[in-house]
Amino acid sequence: MNQTKMTVKIYEPLLKSFEDQMDQLCIKRDAFLNHMIKIETPYLAGELDGRRLSVKARRYISGRLKKMGTKTVNLVVDRETADALNAVVESSNIVRDAFINRLVMFLRSSDSLLKFYDLPNFVVRSEFDSWYEDMPTSPLKAMESVFNDPLYYLRIAAEERLDSGLYMLGLPERFSGLLIHLDDHSVPGTKEYEELDLLLELDRTETEAFTKKPTNLTNVKGA
Repeated sequence: MNQTKMTVKIYEPLLKSFEDQMDQLCIKRDAFLNHMIKIETPYLAGELDGRRLSVKARRYISGRLKKMGTKTVNLVVDRETADALNAVVESSNIVRDAFINRLVMFLRSSDSLLKFYDLPNFVVRSEFDSWYEDMPTSPLKAMESVFNDPLYYLRIAAEERLDSGLYMLGLPERFSGLLIHLDDHSVPGTKEYEELDLLLELDRTETEAFTKKPTNLTNVKGA
C-alpha cells in the first residue's frame, strides 16, 4: 500500500511511556498508530460535528503543546490514513498533533487519567450489560477483537458517565496543549475571554454584596 511520512510532535513523557509499552508488547509503533488513526479519525470527525477552531484558539493550543515539551516523531502511515486525517484537520482547523497526543493518551489510559475522568479501570459486565461483547478464549482471536476497536469500552463509559466523546473531554490547564476544541471565551487574551471574565467578576461581586451580613446597622427599639 502507498505510504507516507507524518511528522508529529508528541509530549515527551507520554511518548516514552507509550514506546516502552509498545516494546514490551512486541508491537510495531508506526503500524499500530497507523491502524488507530484510521479507526479513530471518523470518531474525531463525529465529535467535532462541524465545529471549527478559531485561529486564536488554534494558536493557543499549539503554543501550549510546545511549552509542554515535545519530541518530533516521523510516523510511517498509509497515505489514505494521512489524507483522511488531514481532511478533518483542514475542515475543523484543529491542531493535528493535539489529536495524536490525545489518542496516545487514551491508548495508554493510565490509572491517574482514568481516575481524573472517573472512568472504569476494568470492564465490569454489570456496568456494560447492554454493550458487553463476549471475549474469545483464543488468545490471538482475543487480541484481534480488541485490536479492531481498542477504545470501545472507554468511549462508552465516557458517553454514559460524562455525556461526552473522548475527544471533547476537558483537561487540566497544564495539558491544554492536548485540547481538540476550545471556544474563544476560554482562550486567554481574546475579547471573548475578557468579556466573560468581567461578567464572572460582576456576578461574584453581586453575589457577595447580597450574601454579606450587614455590620453597620443600628438596632433601634420601638422604631
